[in-house]
Formats: sequence, structure tokens, C-alpha cells
Amino acid sequence: MHKKIIFTLFLTIALLSCKTSKDLTYLKDMNDQELQDHLPQKPAEYRIKQNDNLYVKIITQNAEVNNLFSLNPTTTTYAGTQQQSVSDPSSQFINGNIVDQKGEITLPILGKVKVEGLTVPEAQDTINKTAGEYLKEYIVQVRLMSFKITMLGEFRSPGVLYNYNNYITVLEAISRAGGVTDFSILNKIMVIRTTPMGYKSFKVDLSSKKLLASEVFYLQPDDLIYAGPDKNKNISLNATTYSMLLSSITTLLVIMQFFRR
Repeated sequence: MHKKIIFTLFLTIALLSCKTSKDLTYLKDMNDQELQDHLPQKPAEYRIKQNDNLYVKIITQNAEVNNLFSLNPTTTTYAGTQQQSVSDPSSQFINGNIVDQKGEITLPILGKVKVEGLTVPEAQDTINKTAGEYLKEYIVQVRLMSFKITMLGEFRSPGVLYNYNNYITVLEAISRAGGVTDFSILNKIMVIRTTPMGYKSFKVDLSSKKLLASEVFYLQPDDLIYAGPDKNKNISLNATTYSMLLSSITTLLVIMQFFRR
């Protein structure tokens, strides 16, 4: 009788703490042909908003002129361009241009330039035209440096991801976070987005082909992705403790049976 009880407890713990590969399969309802037919649309171009951080660089053949138009002067030359590092948040803050509450950035010599509501190429074109009032041969570079995604919850490497491309998909972001853990629920991923009207949340199902048509398949700067744990996580994490406890109980029952003889 005791053996049956112990066996039942072991079996219950094992069943509750295990997930099948099907539970962790992305787009599991899509075959190869459907993948071709359900390719997502191209992402909408991002429009610059207040508090965005832009990297702006104006390069000419004259190093002294370059320094005049630079927030942080360097020995930049036209042939061998020496760029400032923008690979970490501190250098991005130092070398970036924050869009103020009026939707403008302030550049050396050029002064204030309205960029809010523009795409990055449009902002580059606007700055290029303004610089043309002072320069003849030059190159203007504009990059969005504040494109970051926050990954929280059941990811193998949660944290803040910085994106330096024009766009990033939710699948790429999750991949860069190491993928989901075995405790995640693929059909209950949440994307929280900042909009002019406040925060808006979207439920994402990574296991369904509907993901490709989701309005958050392509992420936007400052999106937050949260992967919640399944209800059996605590049982799974404590499985070792439970096993040791059951082993102790089993040993105790064996000893009791021995002395009853």
C-alpha cells in the first residue's frame, strides 16, 4: 500500500514538471507551404518621437570643419573616418542628440532642426539640406540609437537588447535573448508598447502562424516583451526537494517494516 502511494507521488511530480517538445514548438500549426503564403508584410517605417536619441555625423574632407559640426570633436578625415563608439548606453548618451519636447535636436552650427514625426531617412535628408547652406562637399549620417527592447520573464538571457538595424522582429528579439525557457507558455507572451495614448498591451502566441500577421511581429523602440511562467514552475523547481523528501519517507517506511517483523 505504501509503495503504491510513493509511486503515485513520484509519477505526479514527474508529469507536472515535464513538458513535451510540442509545448515548446514555434509556429507549430504551419507547414512549409503555409510559411511561404504567410510571409509578414514589410514593417512600417518608424517615425521619430520625443526623447529619441539620434546619432548625427557630418563629414567633410577638412578635419577642422568636421570638429565644428561635431558634438564631440575627433581627428576625423573624409578618407579615413574615425567614428565615435556608440556600442554602449553611456557613449550613446554622450554622442547622441536627444529629441526635445518641441520635437527638435540642437546641432553645432546648424542650430535647432525639427525631426519629430520624420523617418530616419527623412531626418537625414532634412539635416542634409540644412548643412548645404554652410557646406559644399559633405556626407550626413543619421542613426537611431535609442532602439532598445526589454526582455523580461522566462527567457534564457533576459535584459535590454539594443537594435542597430531599421527593424527587428519579435522572433529575432527572443532569439537574441537566448530563446524561452522550459517554463514559458508560448501562447501567452505579452508585448507592452508605448503609444501617444499611453501603454498598450498585446497578447502574442508564438506557437501559431497568426503571429506573422500580428501588429507587433515587427517591434518598435521601447517595446517590452514579457514571458510569464507556467503554473507548474514551482513544482518543477522543487522537484529535487520533493524527490529527496519522498526518498526519506520511503527509507523510513522500509525501516518501520523491518522492525515490525
